[in-house]
Amino acid sequence: MKSPLILLLLTLSLVAPLAAQDTFAPSKIAQMDAASYLQPLPNNRVVPLNTIAGDFAKNGTAASGKYSNQRITVIGRVSALSNGNSENKVLVVTLQDASASLPAVKCNFLFGSVPQNSSIEVSGDGSQAFLIRRDRSGMILGREPYLSVDQKVAIKGDFKDLKVGDIVLTACKLLSSEQRKMLESGR
Repeated sequence: MKSPLILLLLTLSLVAPLAAQDTFAPSKIAQMDAASYLQPLPNNRVVPLNTIAGDFAKNGTAASGKYSNQRITVIGRVSALSNGNSENKVLVVTLQDASASLPAVKCNFLFGSVPQNSSIEVSGDGSQAFLIRRDRSGMILGREPYLSVDQKVAIKGDFKDLKVGDIVLTACKLLSSEQRKMLESGR
């Protein structure tokens, strides 16, 4: 009777450290790898899509060390739009180059990222997202374009992780086109 229990405990003691590896922040070694393999993150934390995607394509461990615990702004092309698949997630914006040769950046917009008394509606083909404005009683006041595929945008978000080959940002916020242009010009 004791041997199955001992076998179970031994198995758990070997598997638990492996399972825990994905729950810790990148190690000092990963952060040092980032410094040696990749260009440092700019002081304003603005990153072109091709830079962040290229960093992860070149060395995922070093890139995780570079972007870990950072709130960054990614400037790039919208390749897909979809409704959030959870109660708190209202929109998922995918940024990717037209050739789709590099990893995509998935930007998760959470419930508080849209104006109060508003909601996001994504078209059936996923090519456009609309901002639906409502009054306090829920009546629709207006519907205006919010985002569309192939639009160049600047999205600010917290780097979360690399999931199934996609770079994931959370708590995202869309910056205005004027803010994007200022960031691109370096002002």
